[in-house]
Amino acid sequence: MGGLGLLFLIFQYGFPLGSFVSQVLDWLELLLALGFATDLALALFQRTWRRVLGARRFEYLLLGLFLALLALVWSLSPAVLQGLLRFLHLDSTGALAFSLVKVFLLCAVLVQLLRATQRLISQGVRPELVLAGSFAVLILIGALLLLLPNASARPDRTMSVIDALFTSTSAACVTGLAVRDTGSEFSLFGQMIILVLFQVGGLGIITFVAFLSVFSARTLPVPQMVAFQQMVNAPALSDLKRQILGILLATGLIELAGAGLLYQFFPGDADPLARIKWSVFHSVSAFCNAGFALQADSLVPYQSHVGMNFTFMLLIVLGGLGFLTLSELVAYRFTRAPFFRRLGFFRRLHAGRVPGRLSVQTKMSLTVMLVLLAVGLVVFWVLEFNHLLREHSLGDSLLMAAFQSVTPRTAGFNTVPIQELRDATLVFLMMLMVVGANPVSTGGGIKTVSFGILLLALRAMIVRRERVEAFGRAIPAKTLFAALSVFVIYVIAAGLGIFLLALFDPGMKLRDQAFEVISALSTVGLSTGITADLSPASKLVLCAAMFVGRVGPISLVLSVIQSRRSLAYDLPEEEVVVG
Repeated sequence: MGGLGLLFLIFQYGFPLGSFVSQVLDWLELLLALGFATDLALALFQRTWRRVLGARRFEYLLLGLFLALLALVWSLSPAVLQGLLRFLHLDSTGALAFSLVKVFLLCAVLVQLLRATQRLISQGVRPELVLAGSFAVLILIGALLLLLPNASARPDRTMSVIDALFTSTSAACVTGLAVRDTGSEFSLFGQMIILVLFQVGGLGIITFVAFLSVFSARTLPVPQMVAFQQMVNAPALSDLKRQILGILLATGLIELAGAGLLYQFFPGDADPLARIKWSVFHSVSAFCNAGFALQADSLVPYQSHVGMNFTFMLLIVLGGLGFLTLSELVAYRFTRAPFFRRLGFFRRLHAGRVPGRLSVQTKMSLTVMLVLLAVGLVVFWVLEFNHLLREHSLGDSLLMAAFQSVTPRTAGFNTVPIQELRDATLVFLMMLMVVGANPVSTGGGIKTVSFGILLLALRAMIVRRERVEAFGRAIPAKTLFAALSVFVIYVIAAGLGIFLLALFDPGMKLRDQAFEVISALSTVGLSTGITADLSPASKLVLCAAMFVGRVGPISLVLSVIQSRRSLAYDLPEEEVVVG
């Protein structure tokens, strides 16, 4: 039933159809929705109805919400209903009802797909393979959907397979590199596909699967819980449910607040529904550090808008802060406030624990991030003050420098034309992009903590200490090995990518090619404007770089840190000269 419903929806929205065929599909989708609802209702008459209700609580919640919305629509007064139809650009109440049926059917299909992924994980597949495979499947599905005629602004001019794969990879890996202008060359259907790709890619399919699994059963098998713990980076099995709930709640609240602010700051007197679409798209894109914009020149038109700039910077920083750091900061600050300690929900979310101090993970993440933001602002402003920023006021130039210091955190938005920057500025931005965002965030790069550990290891060698220390704690050797491994793999991948782009597109400047590869590998999305002009082979190289940047370092760290293999012997040591 789920596959048939998905097929109907794809056929109806993906291809240009006549009114008669669309009406037939509307009624077929209604029949499928009725069949799904009937199946849920009949399951409650079984002897094991309590177990069925617990195992399929999301399906029943979805059905209840759908019925409540239908009842609400039919209870509206004619004047209010007509206003709602005008707001949604619908011509009748029947069209609104069929739209609700489509949303219900789509949500039901998605729940079934998540349950299928849950069964795959329960069979004992390695978490690293499931993580990489989920991104690969997401990219493939996105590419197939973007190849549909109605995904393009002109159905008679669909994009090539390479461009569809590139766009899907860039969205799913929350990069932002684009070979087609998102605002003008994609239809609303295509733009929504891209939005879903970078929303799911930013959080990861496994987060949604884990949420569905953990909250659909009282207990889960221990191997499955361990797999989910590794995939969502929960500190312990007991923290799994709180970690998943915290990730989804924080994401929803921050993106909703960001969309509200952007709606207020949006200039002009556009249609309210169009303003909502613009605000939601850019809020999700900013928090997920995706960098997709509905303007060909990104955020250059709003480079002097203080409210718009600070909203984007806040969303980018929160998205790149990392869910571990964000949740610990919330617990550390708010669990001390008497008002929040009286809230039962808040006590359950943090299990009554009041952290006495911030962890080394959080302290290092915040320290490195704040230092890079400050250094980025000063260096960018100094390098471009007499060049790109010379025609702007001091306030505007500092605002643009601040934004370009934040966006290499792997966001990909820009308020200045990147191709006009000095070579030295581009090199500096590449250095910021290599570091990237915090661990367990929507950003990429080698991550701030890895960079901090490498600097601390260098300090330990200079002062001749045997162990790496930070904030009064010693860093385990396996963590140092993991940071070194991530950095070495990154350098090898970057060097190989630059070599291949220079090989496949010898006519382009090496600085532009290097910038493009670093941007792709760090899932940033900044570009000097050569993306659309690259050869198909170079586009495939960038697809591989984006995939490695989003999945590779995570899988590498998991495989190194989570390994339980121990040797039964020790080899004798021997000094080796290095340097």
